Amino acid sequence: MISASVKKLQGRLAIILGAPALAAVGILVLLWSDPIHGPGLLPCFFHGLTGLYCIGCGATRALAALLHGDLAAALSYNLFMMIWLPWPAYALLGEWLRALAGRRIIPPIKDTRPLLWALLVSAILFFILRNLPWYPWNWLAP
Repeated sequence: MISASVKKLQGRLAIILGAPALAAVGILVLLWSDPIHGPGLLPCFFHGLTGLYCIGCGATRALAALLHGDLAAALSYNLFMMIWLPWPAYALLGEWLRALAGRRIIPPIKDTRPLLWALLVSAILFFILRNLPWYPWNWLAP
């Protein structure tokens, strides 16, 4: 029977090794598929069914543009994702560093309720505004 400390160490190792491996795979997929100039990875089923842009439309192209260092293009593909990306990135980095060091390195976000409300309201507004056909809102479409 495996002791609790060995299981805890196995979990930490899974995070320490798995997170960078998943990030590397994601980066390689974005570099290999070239969603900016090519057809992309997956078509948006919501857009295909309704003709409307969901809040995720353009996110793959935005990540690819960000990976190539083109912040302006990344913002134009999906402004919503680019604004909210630092929050999960910070949380994931914090968990990875905690697994690596065995203690918290960067402080966690204490109360996420205001962030979750802001995320919900901004997602609804972004969805509505990016589907309006006139200026200035039409530039929110990918």
